[in-house]
Amino acid sequence: MLLFPLVALIGGVTADRSIAEDDTRSLVVTKVPDYVRPYAVRAYTLDGVRIGPQVYRFPVTGPSSDNAFTLISTTAPASNELGVLPHIHQAHYENFYNLRGRFALWASKDNTTAGRIFTPGDYGAVPHDTTHSFQILDPFTEMVGVIQPGGFEQLFYFLASANYTSSTHAPFPQGNFSSPGGDPDTISKLQEFDVWAQLQFSPPMDFDANGISGDERSAVWKNGANELGEDSKTPFFVAKGYGPKYLTSDSSNSSYYVVEPFVTSAQSDGNFTEGTITLSQKSADAQLDEWVLPGHTALEIVDGLVGVRVQGFEDLSLSVGDVVFVPANTTWSFWGEAAYSKVLYVCQGKDTLDARLQEAGSSWNSVLWPA
Repeated sequence: MLLFPLVALIGGVTADRSIAEDDTRSLVVTKVPDYVRPYAVRAYTLDGVRIGPQVYRFPVTGPSSDNAFTLISTTAPASNELGVLPHIHQAHYENFYNLRGRFALWASKDNTTAGRIFTPGDYGAVPHDTTHSFQILDPFTEMVGVIQPGGFEQLFYFLASANYTSSTHAPFPQGNFSSPGGDPDTISKLQEFDVWAQLQFSPPMDFDANGISGDERSAVWKNGANELGEDSKTPFFVAKGYGPKYLTSDSSNSSYYVVEPFVTSAQSDGNFTEGTITLSQKSADAQLDEWVLPGHTALEIVDGLVGVRVQGFEDLSLSVGDVVFVPANTTWSFWGEAAYSKVLYVCQGKDTLDARLQEAGSSWNSVLWPA
């Protein structure tokens, strides 16, 4: 995702295997485990690394997911410069989701360059060998990045200006910091992290009223239905609520799921899926659906309040920005506790949470469940 001023950080941000025996019944951790186990993290409670004014936290890492994927929280203030110099990844598929604020994202491949202004809920896919860059536009912006395979956090440990921790859980510090975009010499030396500089690329800044720049002026964005990429090589964008949608209910027909996929197995060569699930509130007497999946799953709450039950652990209520990680072959449940709730899901493989929900449901034309 990012390339910035080079100051190697000794030790980076370390993961933690030393979880006390009497703590194993609680899912919540303040340091991400360095092995695969169920866990949850609260928003902004993890230590992070600072690169310029931007703070990176890693709710899911290579070690915690057995390199299935890395989940990154990037919080930052507005900047009049690029957040990263243009580059590609040859071996990593990168995904951008906007949780808060606004940012611009550019993706260029096969002689086609496209830019979008992202507001909360928008998504962008950056497959292998796609030149990309971004710029933070609002005073408080938070990007959720998913990178497959996992382990990409090592780049940020290497580039970090400093470790970051906050006793008040401030998303990022105040102050004047060096430019986040980095310098050409630094970015040109990062091939060992699968970062390949594309310094000749100049992002088109002439966004129209629909938030589009580049070669796709006639593209549909927030004015009609958005289609997913035709294959695993094509970059694409999905505006909040404008992508495909599927409706299904729980086994007791007392609450609903609205699945909005961003990446299915068709867009990832079967490696992962990503999208959102909107949840109606579970009725008090409803039986919980239980899930046992062959791949790892992570949920980040993006709206409302979500309950989670993982076999062997205490039930947990999660709010916006909280993340739960559930390993493969683990029995678990999740449900809406607020009148309206929504999660961002990331799943490993083809037989995934979203795939099963879509198979049980049907195509739907609304972002909400039936009245």
